[in-house]
Amino acid sequence: MRVAFDEQIFAVQRYGGISRMFAELISQFHKGVVPGLEVLPLNAPVINRYLLDDRELAAELNVWPARSEFTALARYAGRVSTFDRPEVQHNTFYLPRGITRSHGARRVVTVHDMIPELMPHTRRRLDWLTLKRRYVNAADHIICVSEATKQDLIKVYGLMSAPITVVHHGVDERFRPDGPRLEFLPERYVLFVGHRRAYKDADVLFRAFAQIAPAFPELQLLCVGGEGLTQEEARSLQDMGIRDRVSQRFLPDDQMASAYAYADVFVFPSHFEGFGLPALEAMACGTPTVLAAATSLPEVGGDAAQYFEPGDWRDLAGTLNDLLNDTRAQGELRERGFHRARTFTWHKAATQTAEAYAQAAGSRGTL
Repeated sequence: MRVAFDEQIFAVQRYGGISRMFAELISQFHKGVVPGLEVLPLNAPVINRYLLDDRELAAELNVWPARSEFTALARYAGRVSTFDRPEVQHNTFYLPRGITRSHGARRVVTVHDMIPELMPHTRRRLDWLTLKRRYVNAADHIICVSEATKQDLIKVYGLMSAPITVVHHGVDERFRPDGPRLEFLPERYVLFVGHRRAYKDADVLFRAFAQIAPAFPELQLLCVGGEGLTQEEARSLQDMGIRDRVSQRFLPDDQMASAYAYADVFVFPSHFEGFGLPALEAMACGTPTVLAAATSLPEVGGDAAQYFEPGDWRDLAGTLNDLLNDTRAQGELRERGFHRARTFTWHKAATQTAEAYAQAAGSRGTL
């Protein structure tokens, strides 16, 4: 089966959950985990580091560094030629140019979340340019990254005419609990990963940490990713009395496993996630994990995480206080989280995605 991915997401994301998912799937297909499935070259300039930093994959896909997001998008928007007779076209995003079908190929579309539709105030610039609904309506098969996302899709758009398959993300094997400790990590710390704006609810964690800080004077709060602490955040942390105990860092992917593994606890307070990959990565590293009981996060964490009421910093503070004082509970969460995370693999995701391709292709879908 010949499968074409477009370069949409790789032209606009240097790093990020959506591009990581597609890069992992393509990597699995190139490793031959699905016999008979061929991924066609992208033949395009991109800014995405997941592809560009993997020399073998970049060569297979024939991608090269774009000068900027704008030049990559301009090249994508102006392309005239299409892929060489694919049987399935898997769109990586929802920009207008990609809605054109590639010579009769069956279309597969992945829906990652419905946050822009259900929370319009969070929309970013690209969200206003997308044609997600048209992509979904034109799809021969729809993939959702969680059951929660599937239910949100139906809630917003109604019942779909195309079949919907839920395919969970996997976790890379480098996320393990036994890596070397980075020298700059605090001796003891609570870990937060990702941007801190809007529905990510970082302020809920800040307030909860301020509540428990006096009882754990050696504990730090480390934020990884997102932007540097803003002036507003700095003032708020100063008012809470914890400015000197909260830090922010940018870490490359190959250092993230260490950041997870040596944390006392990982907290993901977000009240809306399509999947929530950081929760899975934390559990894979054997880190006690605390999640907001919202959207897809209980689906990912199962009984291997502790939960608090979304948006309730007092509930989170109580949960953290109890967990940090209970070494037995920490050990149980480490063990359960590690084993649960190992059931989420990119091999499984690629296999299930290929099954969706076969259904979309119908009689042409032999693998």
